[in-house]
Amino acid sequence: MRADYLTRFKPSNDGELAEKAISVRLPLEVDAQVRAMQGQQRSEWLRSAIAEKLEREQQQDMSA
Repeated sequence: MRADYLTRFKPSNDGELAEKAISVRLPLEVDAQVRAMQGQQRSEWLRSAIAEKLEREQQQDMSA
C-alpha cells in the first residue's frame, strides 16, 4: 500500500474544486520537471500556473 494513501487525493485549501479532473500530455522535458515535484506541491503548482496564465490572457484581451 502507498505511504500516502490517506492524503493522496485530499484537496488543499484552494477553494471548491471541479468534480472532474483535467488531463493533459506534456512535452517530455516539461513532464520530467513537473513530475519531479512532490505530490500536493505539484497539484497546487499546476493549479496556480493555470490560473496565472488565464489571468494574464484576460488582462491582454482587456488591453487590446
